[in-house]
Amino acid sequence: MQPELLTEATPEQAARFTLDDRFGLQQKRDGVRLLVQRQNHKFEAWNKQGDPTAVPPALISALRLFNIDEFSLDGEFERQHFYCWDLLSAQGTDLRLYAYGERYKILQVFRGCPSVTILPCWTDESDKERMVHEFRSQRAEGVVFKNLDAPHRPGRANQHYKLKFYETVTARVHAVDPVRDRVSLEMLDGKIWRTVCGLKVPNGSLRRGEFVEVRYLTGTPKKRLVQPVFIRVRDDVSKTDCGFGQVKISNKWD
Repeated sequence: MQPELLTEATPEQAARFTLDDRFGLQQKRDGVRLLVQRQNHKFEAWNKQGDPTAVPPALISALRLFNIDEFSLDGEFERQHFYCWDLLSAQGTDLRLYAYGERYKILQVFRGCPSVTILPCWTDESDKERMVHEFRSQRAEGVVFKNLDAPHRPGRANQHYKLKFYETVTARVHAVDPVRDRVSLEMLDGKIWRTVCGLKVPNGSLRRGEFVEVRYLTGTPKKRLVQPVFIRVRDDVSKTDCGFGQVKISNKWD
């Protein structure tokens, strides 16, 4: 199973989605993508790439409390908590052809589950404007605009959009310097791996070949990242997610 992925929105698109009552607004979380399925006593999960992954034991314990023994939930696991925004099936009913707005209404049956939060979804224009301002002031990662009329489509289906408040990229650890508590990161420039920055990290926290997510100020025309900050290790991505084409470039830092 593969979850539906978000398309990056321009500021102009975000402004249109805010005014359009066909789009709901949610907070963009910064956790590990997890599509969780229960079939009686069996729990399975898939990551962002659609690859099988482990279900955290704490989440299994929480979901066992429900008198629903077949469902598929989509969300992100973050700091031992599951932030959920979609329900793809329940009690033998495939909900993927339902509009997102209808799936979201049915999802509310999972409210009150320990360790699980159903992400709020604002649909009124004034509420969306207010929440964008609040999330910015809270230094959240960003917001998501959900097409309330859209059925579920796996992969990047250009139906739901993200607006990030700061820039992030996925890169690979190229080398580790344990003496200086520092690593170098590399990204793909076409088919060539290029070193894009150095990064200060606690000694022993990263290994060569691991994928990481970093926040950065901007990129340079010489294929470097300016002011990178480590966010977390990513085990749900691959080298195809490390292309330098995702970096926003500024000539100011040439």
